Amino acid sequence: MNNVQEANQGPVEQVPCCTVHHNLLDIMPTSPEIGHLWSSYMAESMSVCFLKSYDAHSKDPDIHPILQRALDVSYQRVETMKDIFNSFNHPVPEGYSENDVDSKAGKLFSESFVLLYTRFMHKTVSINYNNALTVSARSDFRNYFHECINTSLEIHQKATEVLSAKGLLIKYPNIPIPDRVDFVHNKGYFGSILSTTIGLSQNRPLNALEISNIFSVMETKLLWRTLGLGYSQVVKSEKVKNYLFKSKQIADKQLKALGSFLADEDLTQPTINEMLVTESKESPLSDKLILSHITAVTASIIAGYGLTVMNTARMDIILKFRNFVTELLGLAKEGGELMIEAGWLERIPETADREELIKH
Repeated sequence: MNNVQEANQGPVEQVPCCTVHHNLLDIMPTSPEIGHLWSSYMAESMSVCFLKSYDAHSKDPDIHPILQRALDVSYQRVETMKDIFNSFNHPVPEGYSENDVDSKAGKLFSESFVLLYTRFMHKTVSINYNNALTVSARSDFRNYFHECINTSLEIHQKATEVLSAKGLLIKYPNIPIPDRVDFVHNKGYFGSILSTTIGLSQNRPLNALEISNIFSVMETKLLWRTLGLGYSQVVKSEKVKNYLFKSKQIADKQLKALGSFLADEDLTQPTINEMLVTESKESPLSDKLILSHITAVTASIIAGYGLTVMNTARMDIILKFRNFVTELLGLAKEGGELMIEAGWLERIPETADREELIKH
């Protein structure tokens, strides 16, 4: 056994019983491990560019340390992933680099928005990393994803504390505390799509999870809309600018519809209470990165709608979410086609094309 280990210098993992040893390099990564590592690399290399731009203009003594910590974390993640890719001779993705960021460009977003958005991004990636961890078997992948979850939650918590202290945190609505445990006795609890289509059915009040779902999607769309508004001022490509304008129109329409669910219950809606976008016309990021990110966030919102449906019992809300998903799928496809047209869409690792191999 020792001779085998000496011949193969790769990392060795021991199982708890200490009776079996194996070389990680003998364990081929699975498709989900490669897929999540690849998407993580794209996201973190993008994050480095964003945070370099944000950090260059950060002066708030409470906000700057969080942005700097987030930038350091993304830098370290990129380097760790390069090592993992190299460990099984996988090409390191091109991702995004110094060519996609201009730290000398004028300030485009306020520091409060930058912190709100950084908090949102670490909320999103912590969910993605948790999914990656649950489908990973190799210890190097699991260790990496586990560390990412911990550091993203740390940054999210710190950002939440600062935003709360400054009165900038977007707060969810309150509901009355029930005085007893109750059960559902009426099948009308699930409502009807008739209330949405022809107004013939009365739906019950929203429950706590439904309020949370609607509010969370609205918060995401507000941040997404603000981001697109800022970047529409500075992109060079008319096609990308038109795409961002279309994204804003869809966001406005969906926000209005989602807000009506809360308004009908006299519940507060998410708002951002200060000017978040400056008048700068200098782009801190490449058109490639801007389009890629807006398209990626669109896909994230689609996934968010899917998750909310699982915790929604009213049929009228489910129908509305389904329509929104269809609309956003078309928008995401349009963004992907623009990226292909410009030569910016990096191909995700895929399985072998057996039919093509057999033909040749």
